[in-house]
Amino acid sequence: MKLSKKSIREDILAKTQDYLSNGGSIEKISLGESGPNTNEPRVRRVHEIEESSESKMFLNDVVAAVDARKEKTTKAKPLTQNNSRRYKKLIYDDFGEPLREVWVDEIDR
Repeated sequence: MKLSKKSIREDILAKTQDYLSNGGSIEKISLGESGPNTNEPRVRRVHEIEESSESKMFLNDVVAAVDARKEKTTKAKPLTQNNSRRYKKLIYDDFGEPLREVWVDEIDR
């Protein structure tokens, strides 16, 4: 059974009332009081690398091998070559005024 928002709100309210009736207390905190102190500068964490440069491994040869494998693979050819394109062609009347547009299928214009 999926709980609705209304039933969840009622459940939280019932638990809060039960907590308060058993002697619990809730403190009021003013807005912004629980946030970070704005009078002090923020602490920025610094990442330090503890490894020596001697233990590092260069990957130039690995990258070259991967690139060589990429060049060996052949790309799939397209199934059909369709060089024809549709374009709009204006039809003019005897006086040179445009009458209408028609779609034309041609390889070259």
